[in-house]
Amino acid sequence: MSGKSNGNGSNGNGRRRQVLTDAEIAARLSMQYRIPTINLAEYEIDRTIIALVPEDLCRRHTLIPVSRAGSSLIVAMADPTDAAALEALKAHTGFVIEPVISTELAIVTALAKYYRGPPST
Repeated sequence: MSGKSNGNGSNGNGRRRQVLTDAEIAARLSMQYRIPTINLAEYEIDRTIIALVPEDLCRRHTLIPVSRAGSSLIVAMADPTDAAALEALKAHTGFVIEPVISTELAIVTALAKYYRGPPST
């Protein structure tokens, strides 16, 4: 059997597929990697923190800086295992990067709020 869906919500072998929400995925990543989550809708980011990371880098890697703690920059990311994003952030800012997990939708919404608006097409 190919494992394709038969249209009734099962994967062809009698088991139902489980569809996870972005929030559930974030929670699972948080547990798996032991990285805290952040609800960006309830968090106000200081403009001086936003200014530390250029918009194009944030949009390219789906992340947004949220705060500083000493020599560390705390960054909300949809994928905290994105080594290229972590390295780019460190190279650009010079800070130790400490990721926190957020949903992709929450990050895109925050980017629109704190930078120019929605991404250009």
